[in-house]
Amino acid sequence: MCPIEYNVPGFVAVLPEEIEWRPEAQALGAKLAILLGHPDKRGPFVVRVRLPANVLVMPHTHPVARTYSVLKGEWELGFGEAFDSAQLHGFPAGSFYYLPPMIPHYQATGPAETEIEIHAVGPSTTDFVNPLDDPRRNERRRRTRS
Repeated sequence: MCPIEYNVPGFVAVLPEEIEWRPEAQALGAKLAILLGHPDKRGPFVVRVRLPANVLVMPHTHPVARTYSVLKGEWELGFGEAFDSAQLHGFPAGSFYYLPPMIPHYQATGPAETEIEIHAVGPSTTDFVNPLDDPRRNERRRRTRS
């Protein structure tokens, strides 16, 4: 990944031009970059997610704790098993939060493209409260704000 050889076992570095973005099915127009490890595998992982403006992510949980850093745009977060836009709390670029495991939550992007970075220890999944809201299973369920 990193063109400089540090001769340090286990060291990983990724320069911006080396980041490989791929489509992410969990939200309309989203892209995912895996920087370290893999969410499906045992061990630490770091991913970045880019989402277009006004995307909604319906209520879901994760089996492991995660930390989120907002790198660009605005990331909005609400808690509960039903999406309620009135309960969204905005996190602008530069924000950080820790999400404990198994907490039902939902998210949205603000009026501009948003990029977040997630750190956790896998394996991990995204489990939608209502399976019909899972856009990986039903492309028509990918939501945006009207």
